[in-house]
Amino acid sequence: MKDILQEIKVEGTFNFRELGGYETASGCRVKKGTLFRSGNLSRLTEEGIEVFKGLGVKNICDLRDLDEVTKHPDPEMEGVQWHHISLIQDEEVVRQPGDLNHFEHKLLNSKPGEMLMSLNRKLVSNTKGFRKIFQVLLDSPGEPMLFHCMAGKDRTGSFAALLLSLLEVPREIIEEDYLMTNNVLDEIEAGFEAIGHTLPDVIDKEIVAALYEARIEYIRELFNEIEYQYDTVDSYLRNGIGLTEKEIELIKEYYLE
Repeated sequence: MKDILQEIKVEGTFNFRELGGYETASGCRVKKGTLFRSGNLSRLTEEGIEVFKGLGVKNICDLRDLDEVTKHPDPEMEGVQWHHISLIQDEEVVRQPGDLNHFEHKLLNSKPGEMLMSLNRKLVSNTKGFRKIFQVLLDSPGEPMLFHCMAGKDRTGSFAALLLSLLEVPREIIEEDYLMTNNVLDEIEAGFEAIGHTLPDVIDKEIVAALYEARIEYIRELFNEIEYQYDTVDSYLRNGIGLTEKEIELIKEYYLE
């Protein structure tokens, strides 16, 4: 299904991979070397930055909230334009493992996975945020773009799912792409520890594991909420996010081969 290296090693970050190579329902493929996704970039080393530059990325869409960006800013890189597009603007939502230290009250009656089910439902409401990311693609025809959050899983995964859906990649492949995060869980955990996000032992280990892992029910909850509100993903792209037929065709023209 996918004739590419699943993960790209970039020193100082994790969960870094591209979407190129996926086959669409019409027999086209997503162009290689154009669409990248990752976790937190704040600890990129000089060597990592050189690898990053070698990929030719021209735009970075940082999907984190302002507090995360302030604490762990992306490095500035010559020739790369940075766009801050927050996808979650709810202070009561647990976004990533580091948030658990601040939401002990949420853990008392929480079930493992429940917080990320809620997160994926809430993501659907940020149509303006998703529109801004698609606009970056439209304003930079065919230029390589990277989008990321902290773990590179749910906020990042939600946009990847929408973009691949627009490009007519089958749902089972989109789910497979989401689950690839599970191949690098050790790297993700080490990355969070490196920025001081260690969790107290009193937090239920099952809740912690559920927050790190990519579980199929999380990405399906995103699609379920979209289909509940808009009937289809195509309707959501058009009537929720506001993409026109011409814009959808342009994105396909830019990023399919």
